[in-house]
Amino acid sequence: MFWRFAGGIRRYLKQPLTVDDCRRIVAQAEQQRDDNFLTLLRRAVYANPRSPYRRLLEHGRIEYGDIERDVRLDGVESTMGRLYSAGIHLGFDEFKGNKRIERPGLSLHVEAGDFDNPLLRRDFEVESGGSTGARRRMAVDLDALVYDSAVRRLFYEGAGVLDRPQGLWRPVPPGSSGIKHSLRAAKFGRPVERWFSPTAWQWTGGMWPSAALTSIAVGAGRLAGGVVPYPEHVPLTEPETVARWVAAKSAAGTPALLSLPAGSGVRVARAARKEGLSLQGAVFELGGEAITDAKRREVEASGATTINCYALSETGGLGVGCLHRSAIDEVHLISGKVAVNQHTVSTPDGTELEALLLTTLHPTTPKLMLNVDIGDYGVTPSGNCGCAMEKLGFRQRLHTIRSYEKLTAGGMHFTGSNVVAMLEEVLPSRHGGAPGDYQLVEEEQDGVSRVSVVVSPRVFLRDADQVTATILDYLASDSRGAKMMADQWRQTGVLEVVRREPHTTAAGKTPPIRVVRR
Repeated sequence: MFWRFAGGIRRYLKQPLTVDDCRRIVAQAEQQRDDNFLTLLRRAVYANPRSPYRRLLEHGRIEYGDIERDVRLDGVESTMGRLYSAGIHLGFDEFKGNKRIERPGLSLHVEAGDFDNPLLRRDFEVESGGSTGARRRMAVDLDALVYDSAVRRLFYEGAGVLDRPQGLWRPVPPGSSGIKHSLRAAKFGRPVERWFSPTAWQWTGGMWPSAALTSIAVGAGRLAGGVVPYPEHVPLTEPETVARWVAAKSAAGTPALLSLPAGSGVRVARAARKEGLSLQGAVFELGGEAITDAKRREVEASGATTINCYALSETGGLGVGCLHRSAIDEVHLISGKVAVNQHTVSTPDGTELEALLLTTLHPTTPKLMLNVDIGDYGVTPSGNCGCAMEKLGFRQRLHTIRSYEKLTAGGMHFTGSNVVAMLEEVLPSRHGGAPGDYQLVEEEQDGVSRVSVVVSPRVFLRDADQVTATILDYLASDSRGAKMMADQWRQTGVLEVVRREPHTTAAGKTPPIRVVRR
């Protein structure tokens, strides 16, 4: 794998993309989206005996020709709507391999790897920074980064930030966002200048494969002229280090573009104000968790402004910010990569939401999705915005993007499926109480997402800190990616114990995870 990645990255970095290359790549994906989808369906699903989607389609007696006819007549989105009605869809836990696929007359055991795209070359693999569950590895094809690089370059050009010095505060592998961002920027000829990583670059224990991948990327980047920077460990508890670099760029008349999770952006902005630093003219590219007006106000108080993107570890980029946005987190969905439908779901508290269903179209997307509910919902505005992203063909927009099945505080993601065992078995066995006495609640406080561990007053706690320690140790024990996320929560004190009765719905249910909508 390492030799393959080393050779692949040298080829990848050899020819940076020009603006004409980027426009051609994006236009081609838009023009060929129906053909790309049908190619994926034919080669990666119907020709793949191991595909759970093939089993679902066979169970529904749906042949490839049926789907091809509908796509040619009505397009991908309408076709996927009909397939949803026929039972061709996956819930979030089914897609993650945490739950069997159950349909009338069909029961399938699945693992997360069953949804890998078999057409990928797999230039390198990183462990997903996504949800808890069985250990998962995320394959990445450098060709996929070429497409993402083309989209990102055109977005930066439209936003007027293409020529700015770039920095990022994102983790080294096993987290994938930092290395992907660096390689994308290198591909379109605007290398990242400083890579601050909240996680340390470690060669010990089971972390050495991730460190080796990082080393190869940095080494190959140096041979290509230093286009992948050496990651600098800056814990989340030391945002002033990042703030000083951004402030120095503003003072020199070359304001920076800084990419980081939304909560980390708030930390940098607050550190700058505390030290009396001006970030005037800087632009923070935010993502990774809910982007709200409260977070925007915190960033703008430092003198910086914001742009935003939307991504998943399974797909890479999903959306780029609307340049005429009506809501702080409004994005244009990257329609050459994914088709997005919505369906109504009811949360445990009875609220109805328009959940997002994703179908992947581009042949280099790491995971295959057919009507997969990703646990997010959002609002689809009507009308045209007229911005440069819409003119590229990205016409579908989305805003007020939130999660209803996962916690996203600090840019880290944990889902509810395995958290249930922790709340109903692990915590009661170690700290007393019974199922229903513990609940995790995510909400925003002064622009920062936090997670409260709600514990019923009926439970006698000797030490509240031991409850948060138990939770973090449990979450960290699953995989390298989960350990990285739990360590970041530990650094920043995201978790706090609150003594009150867990929230109960009108129907008498106590959901294990409750996300207070903002």
